[in-house]
Amino acid sequence: MDTETKDRQMEMELRGNTDFDKIYKTNAEIVYKTAVKYSGNHHEAEEIAQTVFLKLYVNRENINLEAARGWLILTTKYMALNRNRDLEREYLVDDFIGGEEADSAEIAENPEDIFLRKMKERQYMKLKEKIFEALYAKSPRWYDAVTITYVLEKPQKEVAEKMGVTLEVLQAVLYRARRWMRENYAEEYAHLDKA
Repeated sequence: MDTETKDRQMEMELRGNTDFDKIYKTNAEIVYKTAVKYSGNHHEAEEIAQTVFLKLYVNRENINLEAARGWLILTTKYMALNRNRDLEREYLVDDFIGGEEADSAEIAENPEDIFLRKMKERQYMKLKEKIFEALYAKSPRWYDAVTITYVLEKPQKEVAEKMGVTLEVLQAVLYRARRWMRENYAEEYAHLDKA
């Protein structure tokens, strides 16, 4: 590479960095506020804003100064909404699979509390077995999607490939399976949870 080409390349990099700095300084506050608005959480908002600006930085050669603000706001909004959606999925599955049940045996308990806790754990286990048996009877495909994605904690993209479907189809299957579990077992689970 000749020196003229290197000089032009360095000049373009400097211009790209300067443009990025301007965009960052001008939009950092609005990106953060958008992230807070849609995530509802200060810490999540900081992480989302950082991720959005990182994406912009990686693609800084293609920065269009006029369109950057709109892109930043929309990307922030959708990233926050997607995180919220993903968290709701995790909580729902944790409720049915038992992720929220912390092992409190390490805390000093009296024998009666230990007995009651163990009884409740058995009831949860029976309910989980019942849910997964019914899910398999309803649709082996739903059962596979839920167990591989949430129980085995495989990435959705990998699960979709293994099942021979697109990621969107897998997400639709997971959505229908979760909705079916909620419709058929949420009341029983809530009753057990209150007991």
